[in-house]
Amino acid sequence: MVSIGERIKEARKKSGFTQQMLAEQLNVSRSAVSNWEVGRNYPDLDLIVQLSNVLELTLDELLREDTVMVKKVSKEQRKGVTRKRALRILVPILVSLLLTVGYFLYQDVGVIHDFFTPSVQEVVLVEVGDEWTTVSFEETPSFHMDKRRWKKAIVNHADNPSSLEIRITNQETNEQMEPFVLAPGKQYSLKKLDKQANYIAEVKGAAGRYFLTLF
Repeated sequence: MVSIGERIKEARKKSGFTQQMLAEQLNVSRSAVSNWEVGRNYPDLDLIVQLSNVLELTLDELLREDTVMVKKVSKEQRKGVTRKRALRILVPILVSLLLTVGYFLYQDVGVIHDFFTPSVQEVVLVEVGDEWTTVSFEETPSFHMDKRRWKKAIVNHADNPSSLEIRITNQETNEQMEPFVLAPGKQYSLKKLDKQANYIAEVKGAAGRYFLTLF
């Protein structure tokens, strides 16, 4: 039985190639060519096709009588067919999922929207302009920043009556974050807050109805 390595060696010499010259033609190392020729290992399917072209041999001439190599090529072909079939099934499914998620986000569906861009909106009624009013996010006097996807910021909606002065207090330590003024349509970063602690937010501004969003 004549192995593919012997056929490569014979055809290489017949073509006037050294191992180095053939290696350069195939973009592999000289030792790779040497290993093929002594039967230490085999070229893969793509390289067999390149060898056929470079050495001007048909695939039948290269593989004839080398049953081990024929089995390997057959196995690689079956794997390739299986991968193509899997991709034909999986790609449409993934595209459909992406389009579905994108549509729900566009439509602002609650569950999907909350998962990818969670936020809490609160309506605040300021009755007396010079007094602090507690903001009850999620219907409780205190809030925490433990949602991983939150950007940690607060927004004063653009259509609100005026700027708001905001102060935030750590409920456990009574430590206050430096009060800040938030104009309509602006946001303020809360990244300094510890996501494990509970906080109370209070606002002060002109009397009126305000919309604040924590996200």
